[in-house]
Amino acid sequence: MASNNDHQKFSTFKGVFVPTLLTILGIILFLRLPWVVGNAGVGGAILIIVISILITFLTSLSLSSIISNIRIGFGGAFAIISRSLGLEIGGSIGIPLYLSQAIAVAMYIFGFREGWVWIFPDHNPLLVDLAVFIVVFVVAYLSTALAFKIQYFILAVIIIALASIVIGFFQVENLTQPKIIGDFVQAKEGRMIGANFWLVFAVFFPAVTGIMAGLNMSGDLRNPRQSIPQGTLWAVGLTAIVYIVLAIMVGYMGEVDELVNNYTFFVDNAFIPTLVLIGLLGATFSSALTSFVGAPRILEAIARKNILPFSGKLKKRNKKGEPAAAIVLSGGIVLIGLLIRELNLIAPLITMFFLITYAMINLVVLIEQSLSLPSFRPTFSIPIIIPFLGTVGCIFVMFVVNPVFSLIAIVAVIAIYIYLMRKRLNYDGGYARSGLFTALAKWATERSISYSGKNEPRSWQPDLLVPVKEPRELRSSFRLLYAIIHPKGSLKVIGIGVDPMLRRMKREIPRVMQELKNTGETVSYSFIENDQFAKSVTIGIEALDAGYFKPNSVFLRIDSRVKEYDSYATIIRKEVSENRGVLVYIPFAQVGLGLERTINVWLKEVPDNWQESNELGNNDLAVLMALLIIKNWNGELNIILEQREEENEDDGYKMLETLQDNARLPKRIDRFVIKESAKEKWRKVPRADLSIAPFHTESELSDLLTVVRNHRSSFLFTADSGKENVQL
Repeated sequence: MASNNDHQKFSTFKGVFVPTLLTILGIILFLRLPWVVGNAGVGGAILIIVISILITFLTSLSLSSIISNIRIGFGGAFAIISRSLGLEIGGSIGIPLYLSQAIAVAMYIFGFREGWVWIFPDHNPLLVDLAVFIVVFVVAYLSTALAFKIQYFILAVIIIALASIVIGFFQVENLTQPKIIGDFVQAKEGRMIGANFWLVFAVFFPAVTGIMAGLNMSGDLRNPRQSIPQGTLWAVGLTAIVYIVLAIMVGYMGEVDELVNNYTFFVDNAFIPTLVLIGLLGATFSSALTSFVGAPRILEAIARKNILPFSGKLKKRNKKGEPAAAIVLSGGIVLIGLLIRELNLIAPLITMFFLITYAMINLVVLIEQSLSLPSFRPTFSIPIIIPFLGTVGCIFVMFVVNPVFSLIAIVAVIAIYIYLMRKRLNYDGGYARSGLFTALAKWATERSISYSGKNEPRSWQPDLLVPVKEPRELRSSFRLLYAIIHPKGSLKVIGIGVDPMLRRMKREIPRVMQELKNTGETVSYSFIENDQFAKSVTIGIEALDAGYFKPNSVFLRIDSRVKEYDSYATIIRKEVSENRGVLVYIPFAQVGLGLERTINVWLKEVPDNWQESNELGNNDLAVLMALLIIKNWNGELNIILEQREEENEDDGYKMLETLQDNARLPKRIDRFVIKESAKEKWRKVPRADLSIAPFHTESELSDLLTVVRNHRSSFLFTADSGKENVQL
């Protein structure tokens, strides 16, 4: 099997300029340009041409800029988009683009057949289609070099045809006075054709959607970084001149009625009509051949990323350096298109996929320029307004040409994107989208920080810091941590210790964290080599406070085996004084979280003016934890109010009922009011898999262990930071 570098590489002229030029100078030039001038007038036609060429030219400039910044390799537009925005987005654009390019071959063959049957009306249209298809297929399969050599001949034919039209212009004896702005008369196809400026524009615009011809050859060029910009820009510029000059000439050559209704106007008024007919056939045949050479190369590039079934076969090249399998599959798609016979019904959809591709190329450059990444150093620099206007222009044209097909195309791209996202494609590096997400995160964080004084309680979510001295602390808390942070919280773990325990944590903690990552949670971890636990936690938190995303709560796991209560007490007092919440998890014996079904949340020392002040004292974090966990457990919640002896029990139940409404607690909860001094008060409420209760920072940790033993239930003790508010 030949390597990728063994096959022939093409120059700028042969590989980019000629294919792009011939694709743009196609059937619309020969059969529809007089119709456009007849409807829109010379001035209107030039405006349509200028707007169309301008959008293509802006895209070509964006294309030139991004090409000069990357090593594009195989795939053209697919490679550009994938390199910047990832394989999912690249594939969601590349797959429809490939199908459009393949189906376009059938449409160009239909165009060739129309011209052929016009010359030879007795020939069977289907047989003509199949004969042209066989020729195109054989040429593309045998050799791309042969296809490009044939295009030299076709280029000569088209130049001669254009010359015949120009000479015919100078032979017109009575030139007409052209209309600057046309009347947009109704043409013979139907009432709406030619009815207004934008409908005429929609008919003409596909003429300039040919810049993919050279880009598709990116993997077969000697120097794609140089050839694609030069070849594409020269082709676009030259064809713009051709269209404008011919539009002016047409305005003087015929009356409006003749221009609108005679699609063979150029043939009838050329110096040698046969030459124009041959040029028309050459243009359609060239477009078919160019598309058939380009489509398999898009498919090959997509297969190289293992996106498609049978990618292993589709990405292989034969001894001549041709993507044989991709050519055969593309031939099958073209053949199906030929047999359908009604491709005009989906022709607008093909144009939409081309326009989406152009828009994405502009968007890639716009994003890369906006990020100002050091990696974006194009040798062909353009102002940022160019990709912006190119993006807006492409989207605008999509909905002007056909709003319905625009929406269908967008839905198709989104559907493919979702499918590829579920495939979890492997990346091989080099993508710029991480920079985009980082920039967005930075911007969002800066806005959040600027508003934090007003909105932080409302936007609160659990961002936990979990310091651990042994791997078992993390493993035994895994289910509870997941229930707290899912779906939008975050978790940062710091392993603190010295060898050999530190080595053990470095082995085991990443495994546990990977399990959390696999559930889609935002998690990270690091290690500190130190034997002073409390001091290390303080240093770690201070370091994190210097960043954008700071933990708002510290999670500590304590059990009867803990000996150094003082270090934990130091951490608790320090973090609460720094306006950070504290969660102390104490599991009961080996029961742990039991069935993960029932939660008892205990409220203590609720302020008398809790409604007016919107403050629950030290109880907000406890209630928030209960709500987060019970939602993930899909379980049952009991809310328990501890009252002072002198307080009225009925008032307590009213308070809980009001709180349930204010805090939007679940409707199906049980409420209990218990006196603080009641003996064995834990027996007066239902058993729970987890109990949640506030605690004072000055409380002895040994007292908390006693509470756990008495209740015979695992406990999550909470201390508010002051930033939590369950009623907001």
